[in-house]
Amino acid sequence: MFETQKIDTFFSGEKNLLDEKEKIFLSRRMKTVRFFKLFLPALTALLLGVGVALFDFNTNSESSTLLADEEKLYFEKFRMKNTVFEITGQDNKLSIIKAEIVEEANPGEKIYTLKHPDALTYDKDKLITLTSQKGAFDQNTQTLHLEKDVIADYNKQMEIKTNSGSYDFAKEYGFGNEIITGSGDRGEFKANQFTFDKKKGIVTLIGDVYLKSQDMELRTPKEVSLYLNDKKFTAQKADIHKGKDILKGDTVTAYFKDTKTFDIEKAISQGHTEIYSEGKKAFADRGEYDAANNVIKLFDNVRIVDNKGNDATADTGIYEMAQKTFTLEKNVKIRRKDNIITAPKAVYFQTKDEFRFYDNVTVIQDNNKATAKNGVYYTKKNIAELEGNVVITQNGNSVKGDKAIADLNTSQSRLIAKKGGRISGKLIESSLKNKRKK
Repeated sequence: MFETQKIDTFFSGEKNLLDEKEKIFLSRRMKTVRFFKLFLPALTALLLGVGVALFDFNTNSESSTLLADEEKLYFEKFRMKNTVFEITGQDNKLSIIKAEIVEEANPGEKIYTLKHPDALTYDKDKLITLTSQKGAFDQNTQTLHLEKDVIADYNKQMEIKTNSGSYDFAKEYGFGNEIITGSGDRGEFKANQFTFDKKKGIVTLIGDVYLKSQDMELRTPKEVSLYLNDKKFTAQKADIHKGKDILKGDTVTAYFKDTKTFDIEKAISQGHTEIYSEGKKAFADRGEYDAANNVIKLFDNVRIVDNKGNDATADTGIYEMAQKTFTLEKNVKIRRKDNIITAPKAVYFQTKDEFRFYDNVTVIQDNNKATAKNGVYYTKKNIAELEGNVVITQNGNSVKGDKAIADLNTSQSRLIAKKGGRISGKLIESSLKNKRKK
């Protein structure tokens, strides 16, 4: 059963004792293997060549290299969904930028385009969030640029909208050159441009600025700087409207309750200051507005002018907006044509259209001079009434009485005695002699 000769041959080292059939089979098998080893690579090369010939008639060595480079660039670009960038600011607080899709513009440059980005940063303890439709982030300079439907929420107190804006996380500075609007609970603003200095906590609104609170409006063609941490703003060449009253100033600084309402508590005007109220104009070098008492105080070179030709000046003035009264103090002088009234203190009652004078009133009209303790000037009638120790002097002659009426239209004055009172006078001797000669 066993072929002992083959077994013995195997152990004895004799290798060529296979029968002829097996030798023929092994020889054919080796030839087949060698054929496929040589033929298959050639076939593969042939098929690739046919594929190029059939499906890429315009392919040459140059375009093939370019296509390979483009594919290499594509795969080297950074592209990821729902990516987060974290930035540590100078205050050691973390700012975050997120986007639905982040794609690098050029490989290795670390400049990314963003789809639906949103950012989060802090102004001290106040949270600021930013969203937009698209944007770009330069990781080298830590600069974020947002475009289309940009919305910023400042600590849930004020919502700001614009069409484009940029923010430098390294310098903590932002800006935008398109129209910006903002709104709070009872306040709003609008401007042509803006800047934001996080270090100083200042938002500057530039060009055709409009700022509104519940009962006041501010307008300026220049700029308004909002000091968010100090709850105040400064405005250049501003008009503040409250009802029918207008306050103007070269530089107006106002303090408000919060950024939700912009309700002004106090305002200070530096430089040329003006007040307009129902046909009356008041001017001064500076002014202060007290919202709690609804009062405007004017200082230095105070002047009030109306449409009847009355011109009143004083060192200081107080305008009580609710009562519609102007109180003038120190060196008060009212001039109407050649007629002048002076007093240490005067109060103008706007609803009655009259001045009341206190503490030594003087009326000068041509050669006449009248003095009294108190007086009233009726601007519509252009008549002054004087009371208390009245003295009228003309050409050195004087008469005394309880009351006098000075008609500023005719430049004539007359004394009136109270019931039971007397009118007394003193005539200069030279004037009596002149009369006797006549």
